[in-house]
Amino acid sequence: MPRLPLPSPLMENLPAAPQAYVVGGTVRDLLMQRHPTDIDIAVDGDAALFAGAIADRLRGRVIPMGKPGLITHRVTGRGLLIDVTGLAGDTLENDLRRRDFTVNAMAYDLQHHQLIDMIDGQGDMAARRIRMVTEQAFIDDPLRLLRAFRMAAVLDFAIEPETLAAITRQGYRISRPAGERLRTELLQLMARPASAHQIQAMSDSGLLLHLLPEMQPMQHCRQNRHHDFDVYEHTLRAYAATEKCLQNAGDIVDALGKRYHAPPYRRTAGAILKYAVLLHDIGKPGTRRVDADGDAHFHGHAQLSADMAEAIHARLRLSKTEGAQARILIANHGRPLSLFSAREAGNLSRKGINRLFRECEPWTPEVLLHALGDTLGKKKKPDAAIDRATTFIKDLLRDYFERFRPLAEQEPLLSGRDLMEHFGLKPSALIGDLLQTIEEERLAGRITIREEALACAAEILAARNDPKID
Repeated sequence: MPRLPLPSPLMENLPAAPQAYVVGGTVRDLLMQRHPTDIDIAVDGDAALFAGAIADRLRGRVIPMGKPGLITHRVTGRGLLIDVTGLAGDTLENDLRRRDFTVNAMAYDLQHHQLIDMIDGQGDMAARRIRMVTEQAFIDDPLRLLRAFRMAAVLDFAIEPETLAAITRQGYRISRPAGERLRTELLQLMARPASAHQIQAMSDSGLLLHLLPEMQPMQHCRQNRHHDFDVYEHTLRAYAATEKCLQNAGDIVDALGKRYHAPPYRRTAGAILKYAVLLHDIGKPGTRRVDADGDAHFHGHAQLSADMAEAIHARLRLSKTEGAQARILIANHGRPLSLFSAREAGNLSRKGINRLFRECEPWTPEVLLHALGDTLGKKKKPDAAIDRATTFIKDLLRDYFERFRPLAEQEPLLSGRDLMEHFGLKPSALIGDLLQTIEEERLAGRITIREEALACAAEILAARNDPKID
């Protein structure tokens, strides 16, 4: 076979000894003509010495990582990221047979420029399947149970039946890896544009409930006439619908599509949105009440779901920003539909719309997308009410980007100092109340200039001082 296209700075600066092999996902990605983010090398000898020699020649540095006995020597230099380890076992064959999946169990001999494939990783790549090397791989590192689905999503491969069966048998072990490792695999899976199929496969295998046991009571939790599915099935359908909305975000409004191609939203905003959808109804079983007519109600479930999810965020070691985003989405997921109900009843106000937009910032678009996916996941086939609701939410998204955001980005008409100087007021909570009311009026389009803002404040102050007002 032709030589793998490894970077010239690496090939030109390899030490003569010990024997070294490119291994793992690096080989897989190069064979698939993908661009690996780093290069994994296993050496039959002193890994620290080998890494130091490369670093010296690249004029880079070595960063030891990991626990004693499991040290990886990370080399950085000349734009390269190279992870060097010793062989995991006495021989290369033992090393490869201890790896997770066959597509990751190939090696490339850097001295003789030969591909070494003892377990038919190339055959599985050609068949586009994820196959375990042995079931022991899941016992040695249970994180691989989740990694199987992440890799299937990233590579657009299918997990073969025997591997799925082993995941079902070993799924209970998924609680053992560190939360940070679980978070990384899960969010990388959810960050893929088409992850819903793998989330469904995780559910079918039982792994999803082992990972998120808080979802188990959602199974067989019947809902009301607005839903065709129990809470659990609805959640999986809402996840798939939300993902499709994300894929087509630019068709709703151009600015929404662009949002996920720029920082800070590019990396994890979409993944956290999908994560929140999985957890948005975990509070429903605990709030289910049936009225005299036999209809089920779930009053307060959004707040309870948000509170319950905090323990999951902590267990998975989400960052503060990720946890805050998830909480806003879960706690507010029903508010857009409350606005829709107000519109249907003929009492929707611009103030109510703006309040939702302001109170959910900076994640308002995600709250609306969540509501859109949540709505689409209710019925087997959309009915007239679903169509009206989804149209309404899409109109809210357009209103947010085309009207609200340009107004919100403008400078306020007045500051607290302006109010204190003009009306002779002292610092107090009243100043904040006045500024909030003035801002609400400005965002509603009822005041546009400073003089109108001052007149608004004067009217509020006069009403507060009017003895006829209780």
